[in-house]
Amino acid sequence: MLDVKINRKLLPIKSHYFLFNAGTAPLMPYIPTYAKQLGIPSSGVGIMYSIFPFVGLIAKPSFGALADKFKKGKLIFVLAIVFTALFFGSMAFIPAQSTEAFMELECSNGTYLRTCNVTDSCVLDKIEMEFQDKEIMECKLVCTDPNYLFLEQICSEWNVSNLCYTNMTHLEITTYTNITHSSFDENCVYFPIEKIVLNETVIENPQCSGTTAIKCSVVCNSSTVMDYVQTAIIEQIADPYYTTVQFQMLFFLMAGAWAAQAVVVSLSDAICFNLLGDKPENYGAQRLWGAVGWGLMAIIAGYLIDLASVGQLQKDYTPSFYLVVIILAINAVSVIKIKVDYHHEPYQTEKILVLFRNVRVVLFLFSCITFGICIGLIWQFQLWFLEDLASAQGCDSLEWIKLLQGLAMGVQCFLGEAPFLFLSGRILNKLGHVHTMTMILLVMGIRLLAYSYLVNPWYTLPIDLLNGLTLGVYWSTMASYANLIAPPEATSTLQGIFGALFEGIGTSIGSLLGGFIYESYGGAIMFRSFGIYALIYGTLYSLCHFAMDYKKTSSETRWKEGQLVNTMAP
Repeated sequence: MLDVKINRKLLPIKSHYFLFNAGTAPLMPYIPTYAKQLGIPSSGVGIMYSIFPFVGLIAKPSFGALADKFKKGKLIFVLAIVFTALFFGSMAFIPAQSTEAFMELECSNGTYLRTCNVTDSCVLDKIEMEFQDKEIMECKLVCTDPNYLFLEQICSEWNVSNLCYTNMTHLEITTYTNITHSSFDENCVYFPIEKIVLNETVIENPQCSGTTAIKCSVVCNSSTVMDYVQTAIIEQIADPYYTTVQFQMLFFLMAGAWAAQAVVVSLSDAICFNLLGDKPENYGAQRLWGAVGWGLMAIIAGYLIDLASVGQLQKDYTPSFYLVVIILAINAVSVIKIKVDYHHEPYQTEKILVLFRNVRVVLFLFSCITFGICIGLIWQFQLWFLEDLASAQGCDSLEWIKLLQGLAMGVQCFLGEAPFLFLSGRILNKLGHVHTMTMILLVMGIRLLAYSYLVNPWYTLPIDLLNGLTLGVYWSTMASYANLIAPPEATSTLQGIFGALFEGIGTSIGSLLGGFIYESYGGAIMFRSFGIYALIYGTLYSLCHFAMDYKKTSSETRWKEGQLVNTMAP
């Protein structure tokens, strides 16, 4: 019979990792699309995400030091979870961007709705995917100050003589289009109109003997069509996006949430090692529950968002806001039960500073930055790269690209990160921190090179399994090394410093440099360049330690030989 022993002392930290990651997963992956919906362009989103890691760079060591110095780690920990929920939850109150969408209503030998400046060659496929169960698109138009030529044409051709010779200030028109008859030509999309309702008059297959057109504001029952139309309007707004209340509120709330999250992550690791005592190798077995919570709730939140958005022109993120607040509130209550034993030695900054004079520690810190650069590329650009590869295979890829992206995240989380978090303690005991970090860097280099040679995007799935040997093992390696070298009274400070260098500097550099290289040379060159860099740095890291170990061994051998000579001397 299998004897399963449950360590009740560790249950609260397990539940924390699960709940905290499950609490942030419903919103974090969707912030870029939520920002776009608020009228913030991709460049604005990129700027925000290059600044936020530096917020964590300041917050992690600062609050870690406060926790160690005043022995208030648990209090700061709980408050950070609460503020994470408050900042994320407050995003629900950001006002929607006021936008108008315009299309040209053109009448000639047929009547069309037309929108131009569309550069996406797959636009018709995307629209048809949305209308799989129906074919008719309904649009409501408001055409202000109709010109005389347009009125004259429709009066004579559409049998709406009651509109003739009147001072019309606007027209309200409802159009019906068979979406399968739409066409795309020279960056313009044309929607042929089969039926128009104007002043309760129904006009079938409306036509004009001449050619006339009028610009109308439009609302269609297609979120895809509206997305193309509104994007063009948003880009024409005179005021810079960073002056809008939407950008400013999202930026400051995200900065606050990012800082609070950073504090929670570093303090939770310090508390975890405090609870583990003389068994730090079991860290991964606790941390893996975070990967499970993130993976499960990201899937559930995505489903609920789609469900809440049925029949709406934009995505409804209300389920995400509710989930974040509720789950993090439960998390804040649950961690109150955690008992933390504080060391009573006085906090001394000198003990921390002296660590960074050690060459081995400095090399490890640069390894954390290097890994942060590489994983930042994957976090920011992998899904984008997969979409580019899929687009190269034709518009049919639209039917399965989101499935592939979801599977990629699932493989990374459930088949990669979670299992290797569980095994990471054994790997560290077997290889030690130096050889484990060398393995992580070399495998990361291989992983990035493999991405760079992808042609069929489906082959990303076996490559994503390497997320276990890279990110899964890295979490335990970084956290346990920081715990190993830290003075007993400064574990939170060291966890904060290591985490800040990884995310604050590493991922920021990866995002900025990666974005520049991706835009200039493409995703394949970006992944290949940093893959080679990771392999070179991993090799140099290993060689440096080999040289230091060889020098140390040689020195010890000479010392022993000298002692032996002195003993034998008369």
